[in-house]
Amino acid sequence: MSEENPVGRVNVALVAEAVDALAKLQDRTGLKKVDLVNRALQVYEFIDAELKAGKQVLLRDEDGRDQLVKIFL
Repeated sequence: MSEENPVGRVNVALVAEAVDALAKLQDRTGLKKVDLVNRALQVYEFIDAELKAGKQVLLRDEDGRDQLVKIFL
């Protein structure tokens, strides 16, 4: 994206599951839809790049146990 026009506009149609996920995230975070979509795309890009670089995604529970997360992008 050029520095002259740092904002891009996109019109999307969301499937029902995505609409539900967006509503749940709004309830939990209090963020606006536009902010959630922007963050989601940045997270998606980061995870995609890391997986393509041969890395793995792990979650650590409150007891310190790691669990490998299978993500199919």
